[in-house]
Amino acid sequence: MSEILEEIELQRGSTFRNDGRIKPIKIQRRTTRISLGVLAAVGFTVILLSLTNLSFAQGNRHFGQKPYQQVSQFSGSLGEKEEKKTGAKKILGEIKPARGDSNFIGTLQPTLTAAGGDWSIPRLSGTFGHAFSFSMKIGNGVVWQQANIDWWLLWDMITYIGYDFKEFQIAHQERQPAPSPEELQSIKNQTWEEVTASIDRGIPAIAWQPMTVKQRDSGVNAYGWGLLVGYDETEKTYTVRHQNYMTEYTVPYDQFGFADSANWYCVMILAGKKPLDRMALEVRSLKHAVAFAYGTRFDLDDAPYPVDALGFAAYELWKQAVETGKMEVGFTEHAAWILWEMRENAAAYLREITDRFPKVSRRALFEAAVFYDEEIKAIMKLVNVCKEHKSFTARKRQEAAAIINAALDAEKKAIRKIEESLAALPVESK
Repeated sequence: MSEILEEIELQRGSTFRNDGRIKPIKIQRRTTRISLGVLAAVGFTVILLSLTNLSFAQGNRHFGQKPYQQVSQFSGSLGEKEEKKTGAKKILGEIKPARGDSNFIGTLQPTLTAAGGDWSIPRLSGTFGHAFSFSMKIGNGVVWQQANIDWWLLWDMITYIGYDFKEFQIAHQERQPAPSPEELQSIKNQTWEEVTASIDRGIPAIAWQPMTVKQRDSGVNAYGWGLLVGYDETEKTYTVRHQNYMTEYTVPYDQFGFADSANWYCVMILAGKKPLDRMALEVRSLKHAVAFAYGTRFDLDDAPYPVDALGFAAYELWKQAVETGKMEVGFTEHAAWILWEMRENAAAYLREITDRFPKVSRRALFEAAVFYDEEIKAIMKLVNVCKEHKSFTARKRQEAAAIINAALDAEKKAIRKIEESLAALPVESK
């Protein structure tokens, strides 16, 4: 599997707070050209998640296992598939992505809500790990904090949240024969039928970078995940709402999937409910929180978005970069803003789940949330220091580094409490 480093211009989303001190930059993203067969290995549990009958390379995708032939459908209370009329149009009212740094969480939450699910943003952020993650690179630059979860680790958790998903994916690899035009069209036709049926039931679909190359080049900032909330049967277009590109727009159903170097086409459709072991899910998520902190949640060498440190080590690298003058005010402030959002979600998530735990574990989780509150106060202080200065003086660098150290201290205390909570669980719950 060959890897390439693609230089992409940073697209400033809603959470990139910038007052002009950060110039437009280019960041490096490691992308991997992969076949559908390799995609299953890279995505960990993608076989279990997809429940999709693909007409292209199905044998490779499932590595010789029997493909899933059936997907449980939503009950009648969530809406039955409608028989479409020729020329039909439909747009789902006010359904739109939720605000936040992760556009995967921002699209998943309204999708689950439309299907009758009760998932808050903090709960999803805690479940998938966004709330507990923090990464850093060596030197001066923006780190896309959510990238490795939003592109990669999501497959490791989505199978546990109580829903089945149909996925339609195509990823090109130079060393593998490309799918024929007929095969590509067949997959996108199948996607169209499933997406429009889902919209008819009142549930949007989730799509990766739902924009054409021309739209991308003209300024449609629909990077990452977006919502397909409508369709036009005559024009054969989807209506798209995206977290960063605030104007609703349409995209031809078979013309996206070419906006990044891997030419990744991915559309996810909520297909049905399945049993949810809520306690097991919370325990798994808390264990992942600890792994993020100690830098063991994933191997840095395997990450599709390259970073140099994760968890506690990322705080240390951040502090060192500020102390030595390798990180400017604007980048420090940006990292602080994103960390602020993530730890607010961490504290809220812990408070949301505490009642499900035995008394001793519950108390430890509550105390962990309090330590995250302390960390948030430190981060807020750092944001204010950065706002007041266009550049760091030597004294302000030391002050900023001390604040980062205080945030790290609170982070460590929170993680220790999460570890205490897990250790206190009955054996059958671990």
